[in-house]
Amino acid sequence: MRSRAWRYLVVVVLLASGGGAAWSSWNMTRQSAALDRAQRDLNDRLDRLFAALDSVTTAHQSYVTPSPEQDFSHVPGLIAQIRTETDGLRSRVRSTEAGRALEAVTTAVARLQDVDTRSQEHIRLGQELMAADLIFSDGRSADEATASGLRSIRAAEGDAYATARATGLDFAWTVNGAVAAAWVVGLLLLVKVPDAAVIREASLAPLAPTVPEPVSETPLLTRPDLVAAADVCTAMGRLTSADDLPRLLQQAATVLEAPGIVVWMGAGDELFAAAAFGYPRHVIQKLGPINRSAINATAAAWRTGTLQVVAGDRDVRGALVAPMLGPDRCIGVLAVEIGSRDEGNAGTRAVTMMFAAQLAAALTAWPAASAAAPVEAPPLDTAAEA
Repeated sequence: MRSRAWRYLVVVVLLASGGGAAWSSWNMTRQSAALDRAQRDLNDRLDRLFAALDSVTTAHQSYVTPSPEQDFSHVPGLIAQIRTETDGLRSRVRSTEAGRALEAVTTAVARLQDVDTRSQEHIRLGQELMAADLIFSDGRSADEATASGLRSIRAAEGDAYATARATGLDFAWTVNGAVAAAWVVGLLLLVKVPDAAVIREASLAPLAPTVPEPVSETPLLTRPDLVAAADVCTAMGRLTSADDLPRLLQQAATVLEAPGIVVWMGAGDELFAAAAFGYPRHVIQKLGPINRSAINATAAAWRTGTLQVVAGDRDVRGALVAPMLGPDRCIGVLAVEIGSRDEGNAGTRAVTMMFAAQLAAALTAWPAASAAAPVEAPPLDTAAEA
């Protein structure tokens, strides 16, 4: 493709497609955050409904053995609050199953209100046995139906929100894959092919004496294995479950020849060990949170967003602590234990930063990402005592 206009057009198309991929990723992140907020609001409303229902159930049980100082006038207000909160859920449920469960809850709450009205009337007339029979039959049935319906709403809506997140993520991956293919084709089109005349001249030109190239004295980097590191980065980019994180950490440790790796995730002003490889489970469970202002390499990497190097010696291993940088903040750090004097290896530092960046990209896209259980590594002869 020798036409300058066509080359400019290809460049414009590539830039536009890159912008579209960036917008798609940003929009997916924004939609995921909106889904998180909506799900948290729904769960808060359900928690309030469960609390109000427990209060009504407790009050109904006290109807059976009333005392002069007891006041049951607040119970109708609690039931009215449950009805109001239930009606407020209609505009927030997303799934058909949750809608059916909400209708069942509405019916059960109406029964509960009727039981309460009749029970209080029996008590007012001195008919405690009739009130007790009503509470332990119809009242208990209405309580259980209401609680069961609320649990069904929570489960159905949880599945609906998870499906919505997965759909958005699949769309973003599809767009990014199409853009990547367009870039490959565009770059191939932009490669300038020499004219036939130039090729013929070059083939007829006399051969120049060959001068041997000087041998570089700088040794090539043979560690870590970059092909294996690329495979691990690809697997991290496709990470969709926290349960797969320990296995990926094991592969990363193999590439870096690291005895142990810990992923620290930030929450507020503290770092928590979210996943690990190479250490016994009880050791990881005993790790406490690290404050942002702590004087150590882990906290420093989180604060500054830069790679921290802990030098080792003949008896103590060194460490590399790489920040996991998200779009707008550092979400955590990747701490890698390495052999003595390996912290100076440029390849090891670079691959550690690559792993941290890929984990940040994968974990930032999980609004509801959970901590994976640490994996115990086989015993190492040179492993440091926990």
